[in-house]
Amino acid sequence: MKNLFLVLLLAFTGFHSWAEAKEVLLDVRTPEEYSEGHIPQAINIDVKNQNFKTEVAKLDREDSYKVYCRSGKRSQQAVGIMKDLGFKHLENLGGLEEAKKALKVETLTK
Repeated sequence: MKNLFLVLLLAFTGFHSWAEAKEVLLDVRTPEEYSEGHIPQAINIDVKNQNFKTEVAKLDREDSYKVYCRSGKRSQQAVGIMKDLGFKHLENLGGLEEAKKALKVETLTK
């Protein structure tokens, strides 16, 4: 009976959203840099754009984000902003080359 209560409690409190969380690759370079080549499936939100916080705030805070830029400075900045906005599952992959190695990606998408 205790186990059934626990299962029902978890189901009604939104625990199921954890199972639905996805991994998102976030490229925080400029749109021009992104169009020159990016890691497949990466979404682009430019951290230097004045609307960065507004655009990032639209993302699901329960998802897991892997963030990269060109050299690592902007990804560090983006991760800091996202932490301030309540995102908890963040990984700074650093620069593009470091991210490619970490993700075992050989070719970029244009």
